[in-house]
Amino acid sequence: MAKSKKKQTPATVPNPKPEQVEERFPKRAFLLSEPYKYSSALVNALLEDDKTYTLAEVDALIERYRKGKVR
Repeated sequence: MAKSKKKQTPATVPNPKPEQVEERFPKRAFLLSEPYKYSSALVNALLEDDKTYTLAEVDALIERYRKGKVR
């Protein structure tokens, strides 16, 4: 006898984990923050005034700049 597959109803479907939304901050917040105080000139040059960024985005921008080739 073939096994019947149980249909999944909304009550039996596992809830997907909600995505964690990273907080976004303006350029000024990074310029005033303690972790970025030694990179403030770099943060000022790399970030745009009217955009917001996550911590991961700013770290990636700084890392990419520091690993860039010297002409």
